[in-house]
Amino acid sequence: MEVLDCIRNRRSVRSFTDKKVEYDTIKELLEISSCAPTAQYWQPWGFVVIQDKEELKRLSDKGLEYIRANIDNLPHFHKYRDLFDNPDYNLFYDAQTLVIVYGDKDSHWYMQDCSLFTQNLILAAFDKGIGSCWIGFAEEILENDEFRKKYNVPDNYSIVAPMILGYIPKDQKPPKRRAPIIFNESI
Repeated sequence: MEVLDCIRNRRSVRSFTDKKVEYDTIKELLEISSCAPTAQYWQPWGFVVIQDKEELKRLSDKGLEYIRANIDNLPHFHKYRDLFDNPDYNLFYDAQTLVIVYGDKDSHWYMQDCSLFTQNLILAAFDKGIGSCWIGFAEEILENDEFRKKYNVPDNYSIVAPMILGYIPKDQKPPKRRAPIIFNESI
């Protein structure tokens, strides 16, 4: 696929086929995504890869429990109350694969660097027919001490991008995008 077609046609995917993304494919995606530019060539990323649907369901349940108990203190979640109250809702949309991008906080620009990495991951996956979606709702559960200890996440790393991955069930139409806003266009 041409890179411009990939950029134009990629969209967030929350429904996948039953075909599992092989671990070797994930490693290949992580390797190619590491070609992202980084400040001072720091490459401040580290990862947790989970391919256990039962574990992802357990994490979803725990995450939703946290969100429901704390939603009054999470104003950016208020508009999603109905979604969180739906007993069938799964934070990870029943995906089989979760790749969590963490950034080394010792690098001042870890958020930017890891976001560039994540964009490469999204596009490289799409090129292989693998859809992705950044799951911001899961950040709290994936950043807590219990999770970090279980998955050996070092103290100096912080969550940047929880990404679900899976094979796209059919051709999906690209989303409509707004025209860029150029603030100084009239100058």
